[in-house]
This record gives sequence, C-alpha cells and structure tokens, in this order.
Amino acid sequence: MQNSFQTVEKTKSIAEHISIIREYQQMGLLDRTKALEIYKKFNFEHEDYCTLMNATAAATNSSIQIDSAGDQILVANLKRQALWAVGEEFLKGMGIII
Repeated sequence: MQNSFQTVEKTKSIAEHISIIREYQQMGLLDRTKALEIYKKFNFEHEDYCTLMNATAAATNSSIQIDSAGDQILVANLKRQALWAVGEEFLKGMGIII
C-alpha cells in the first residue's frame, strides 16, 4: 500500500509543475526562483530520475548549469519532470514495478 503522504506530495509537485508551465505558455511569465526551487526539489526527491538525466546529459555532451539556463530550457526541464512523474504513477497504477 502506498503512503498517502507520498501521494499528496507527488500530486502537489505535479500541480506546481503544471502551474508554472501553463503560466509561461499562456502569458510568457516565469517566476524563475520558484521554478528553480521546484526543479531542484524534484531532482533531490527523485534520485532515479536525476541519475538518468545526468547520464543522458553526459552521454550527449549536453550538460548545462540549470541556474544559468534560459527560461525555455528551464520550462522544458519542468515538462520532462512532470511527464516522468505522471508516467511513473500511471505504470505503478497498472501494476508495473518501477
């Protein structure tokens, strides 16, 4: 049985990601401080995701310092995090062990 606190925190994280992404796409506004905080918190809490992204960046020689990345790159990374989190939950719900 999954810890309900974890579920609430994951849902909150995804909602925060979506809120930032939508505000950027609809109005062109980005609260960089909040976006960076959410991005870094997600990576800290999802070590498997972070490890995969770091390995991919090293293999493709595309590693950047997120603090100095442009807004589009930051938002693109938030999208990747949200997609990964939603996909992970979907697969777990289907009984697939992650």
